[in-house]
Amino acid sequence: MELTECIMNRSSKRDFKNIPVPKDLLIKLIETSSHAPSWANSQPWKVAVSTGKTSEFIKGKIYKLARDGSQGSPDFPFPEFWPEEQSKNIFETGKQRYEFLGISRDDEEKRREISLNNYLFFGSETAIFVYMNEKLGHWSTLDCGMFVQNILLAAHDLGLGACPQAYLVRYPDILREAFNLGNSEKFLLGITIGYYKKESPINNIKTARTAVDNILRFYE
Repeated sequence: MELTECIMNRSSKRDFKNIPVPKDLLIKLIETSSHAPSWANSQPWKVAVSTGKTSEFIKGKIYKLARDGSQGSPDFPFPEFWPEEQSKNIFETGKQRYEFLGISRDDEEKRREISLNNYLFFGSETAIFVYMNEKLGHWSTLDCGMFVQNILLAAHDLGLGACPQAYLVRYPDILREAFNLGNSEKFLLGITIGYYKKESPINNIKTARTAVDNILRFYE
């Protein structure tokens, strides 16, 4: 697949078949993605892949916490405020998604069901968790972001669906328990990955992008 086509056509998938991703394919995915650039080639990213019983353990724990209303304590706090422009983008994306799925604004039960599905890996058995050592700073976070983008693009190229999810790292102590990691390892992001249902409506939503004229300035 051509790179430009991959970038333009990739989208987050939110409805998966409960089929394991072969280990050799996951190794290929991470090996390819590890060619991301980083400050002085520091390569700050670490990866934990959950499958099978480990995934069931994580799902069971974080789903219950979310269902019961726990806000969690993510290693990297969620934003408390979005500037007007970004807030508008978020609102319009949510509005588009629910309208596409035929869910009304006052259907709180259905909206809650969709939100809680995050914690069940959207039906997939497999999730990738990206973390880094607490001694690393903002530049390493940026490096990990480039690594994550490689994962998403490489997954699409390999015929897999993927969805980056902040919600999956909302309860990092559960993850450290599942992966037997110390408190010095901090979770940045979870990525549900797997074989997605191609005909599922939620997998066929294409989100809008801000016009280039609104984000680009030339200075000559």
